[in-house]
Amino acid sequence: MRKILVMLMVFGVACFAAEYQFSTGTWDQVPNLGGSHDGWGEWFITAFENDTGEDVNIIELGMPCCGPASGDYGWVVWFDVGSLTAPSGPASTADAYGPYTPVDSNPSTFPPTTYTYVDLSGENLTVEDGTFFVIGYDVTGNGGQIDYNGYTTWAWYGGYWDPDTGYSRTALIQCLCESAVADTDPPYVTGMDPDDGEVGVPPDTNIVFECVDDLSKIDLATIDFTVRDTTLSSGRTLHSSGASLSVNFESTRTVAGDLDIDDTDPKDVVCTFDPTDDLNEGDTISCTVSAGLADTKGNEMADDFVWTFDTTGEDVATTTWGAIKAEF
Repeated sequence: MRKILVMLMVFGVACFAAEYQFSTGTWDQVPNLGGSHDGWGEWFITAFENDTGEDVNIIELGMPCCGPASGDYGWVVWFDVGSLTAPSGPASTADAYGPYTPVDSNPSTFPPTTYTYVDLSGENLTVEDGTFFVIGYDVTGNGGQIDYNGYTTWAWYGGYWDPDTGYSRTALIQCLCESAVADTDPPYVTGMDPDDGEVGVPPDTNIVFECVDDLSKIDLATIDFTVRDTTLSSGRTLHSSGASLSVNFESTRTVAGDLDIDDTDPKDVVCTFDPTDDLNEGDTISCTVSAGLADTKGNEMADDFVWTFDTTGEDVATTTWGAIKAEF
């Protein structure tokens, strides 16, 4: 059983394209135990193997903790440690390090259940494929732990890295990594509902589309969406017994509404447009996601993405003068 648990924890789990989760427990697991800065150990660390098949960049460290802001060695990383083992020296020997501030500033919270997520995406922390790395953090108040689950973590105690296995505990430490392969492709639009060219769409419909990027997260601030009713355009001509009557309608009308953005999956953002009023019957509706839609790497969609659909009902363009007079 111990071997199964170790395999589950050590191997990176691909959560979506080119992104990997490494964790000593389940992702965002709530701790039932804890260790203190001045009692159990000051730093908590763990070791992982990058077995993903590619070089990865560490972009986020997550841990349940509480207390004041750390010093310079708040988060620590060692590269190429050779195996699933603790480094030979203290935190000051780390290959990379930096400060962080716990979300929960109360040093007495026990066990600490609020996760602090440290953004490491700008630190250039590349782990080569097939190598082992150690990552951890300074426990400034309390750090979250669970009952020993088969995976070893260490605490700095008495001048050495003391394994938590001797106390039947595992510290909860997780890190998010992404492929180190350069992302040069822009995001794209897909999953339209109603789809392009669809007819007979109910006027009370909502409009759904997805902004997708295969490698990086969508930059939500760049989503610019417009809906227009294109049937009521100027210059339409109505005919009556061979004569013609030119009638100027309003120019293309922008449809008002609310756009809900669901970024549960930040690489596949689902957008739902809810018009303030029902769409007109028998109209052609044009939807546009503007050029400039970008991912967090700055890759932008070059051109507007446009699709159209028709609602149910009689088309104003085919209405005859006789039909109009019959209404009076």
